[in-house]
Amino acid sequence: MNSLYRSLLHRLPPSSLITRSITTASPELSPDTSGDTEHLQELQDEVLSPDPGVFHTRTLDVHPAFRRFRPPREAWIHSFSYQILSKRGLAELHPVVFAANPRIDHIYEVVKWQDQCVREDEIEYTRSELPGSGRKLRPQKGTGKARMKDKRAPQFKYGGVPMGRRPRDWGYDLDMDILLSGFSAIMTAKHAQGDLYIVDSLQNFTIPSLVDFKTQLNTESVLFVTGYGEGLSPSQNTEICFHPGIDLLTTESVHPKAILQHLKLVLDYPALVQLENWVLTLGQEHKLVEVLDTHDR
Repeated sequence: MNSLYRSLLHRLPPSSLITRSITTASPELSPDTSGDTEHLQELQDEVLSPDPGVFHTRTLDVHPAFRRFRPPREAWIHSFSYQILSKRGLAELHPVVFAANPRIDHIYEVVKWQDQCVREDEIEYTRSELPGSGRKLRPQKGTGKARMKDKRAPQFKYGGVPMGRRPRDWGYDLDMDILLSGFSAIMTAKHAQGDLYIVDSLQNFTIPSLVDFKTQLNTESVLFVTGYGEGLSPSQNTEICFHPGIDLLTTESVHPKAILQHLKLVLDYPALVQLENWVLTLGQEHKLVEVLDTHDR
């Protein structure tokens, strides 16, 4: 696998880029109820309260001009701990990631780049690399048949291939703007089609709970992305094979093609924060996106 592909898709910056606030209110109040806000220092370790009677609102602290011309998108925060899909809160999604221009050509370039990075060629062996004897099959003269040497000759079945293919690295460097634009276009399309779900936490998941959640979504395939731990254990990886259409990845292993291969995408809150910070940090490092994330700018 190409080293650039691993370094880009597995690189997750700290969650100090975006400043957010969580407002807690009673369920009967509207989601935009004003109240005391608590600025979270480590959003990756943030877990919403398990109390089902508490309503949470996640608000992005961005510049008013940025909010005016590119308003954030919104999505419900569902509870993963209960059997029924219950709305626990309302979260604002960053417009750079979830309100991007849906460039289908950039999505194609990202998927093609990913396929080329993991491409492996089959080895074609020459006659000298094949096993077997080099004994001549029949005499050169006197048989009335064509002359030939050993059974590893190219004209025979399972014989050697002259100048056969050799493994090579098909990976190449993809422009950072195309990578970020393609990933943001995929996330934007998932949210616009109603195929994106945000849950509070997937830290203590079990395979039966994933199956129940898939049944509630009434879909054929669903991809769960969590910001906790190292994903599936060996025993869980074996157990999930008996439930087709379900897959769970971490933010370090998720890739654009996996998101496209599943009909529904389920992110927990830490995964949402990490993916947004990954896009925004790389965009700022390469001067591709200008994020007005504070009121002091």
